[in-house]
Amino acid sequence: MSRRRKGPCPYTGMLLLDKPAAMTSHDVVAWLRRQLGMRRIGHTGTLDPLATGLLPCLLGPATRLAHFVHLWPKAYVGRIVLGTESATGDREGVDPQSPSPPVPTPPRAVLDAAKARLMSATQQNPPAFSAKKIGGVPAHKLARQGVEPRLAPVPVTIHAMRLTPESGGRIRFAARVSSGTYIRSIAVDLGRILGTGAYLDVLRRTAIGPLRVREAVVAGTAIARDHLEAAVLAPARIPLPLECFAVPSEEEIALRHGRPIPSGQDLPVGRQLRLLSTCGAMIGIGEAGDGGLVHPRIVLPPPAERSNGGTHTEPPSS
Repeated sequence: MSRRRKGPCPYTGMLLLDKPAAMTSHDVVAWLRRQLGMRRIGHTGTLDPLATGLLPCLLGPATRLAHFVHLWPKAYVGRIVLGTESATGDREGVDPQSPSPPVPTPPRAVLDAAKARLMSATQQNPPAFSAKKIGGVPAHKLARQGVEPRLAPVPVTIHAMRLTPESGGRIRFAARVSSGTYIRSIAVDLGRILGTGAYLDVLRRTAIGPLRVREAVVAGTAIARDHLEAAVLAPARIPLPLECFAVPSEEEIALRHGRPIPSGQDLPVGRQLRLLSTCGAMIGIGEAGDGGLVHPRIVLPPPAERSNGGTHTEPPSS
């Protein structure tokens, strides 16, 4: 076990992890804290215990950027099984003592019609076994206590979907959806549209916005610390969905002290900006205000303060 470091936070940035099925999202964060010897780490999108795939983790002061990562759509692949529903919407809720008989796989035309209905939906009912909170209590805790949580529908968008029929009532799928969309609910809705019932059997998250699981480090494995350190993306390399704003060197100190600076541009009031120094390091997040000013909303420590016994530089963002 790594000893927790004292003093300034040793890392600031993002680390892409590939969550295995044997770990929860919380387990992954706990593992990473031990590996890096630091406490301030948070993930940006819970994966169910049976799911695998991309779990970006923000380190140190960069945890304040989580809101912007949540704006990205997410991509998944997996398998849906027709024939019955489960209490949880996935195979965890299937009673192994009462297996359902396989159902015929629907023809392609029927699946295409079902996909069109799914993609036309603008709202979705979150599953009872979810992390959504009711009165501060996660819905899944209430559900496991026998209380049926009442969750309000949430707006969702299915940007793209592919359904591929297999034998034995199994459907392979690929989908790109808005943040906050539950794939388990899509599986349940598909079963109800087809009149067969369905549950999610396999799920893997392959992408979040421009981030790809193929670039991730597998969590829970024996990895040298220097390998993890090399995989950390400095804040300037995190491709946030924000317009970049180059800060003149003479204005950087003012921003770091919480003071607004002139933009020198005609920016719409309220536009959020990624603030970059002249050397390409990320200063933080700013917001355009009245009078042609840019106000700092999130300020990150300079690169020299993020190092641990050396310099930590950030290459210019492309």
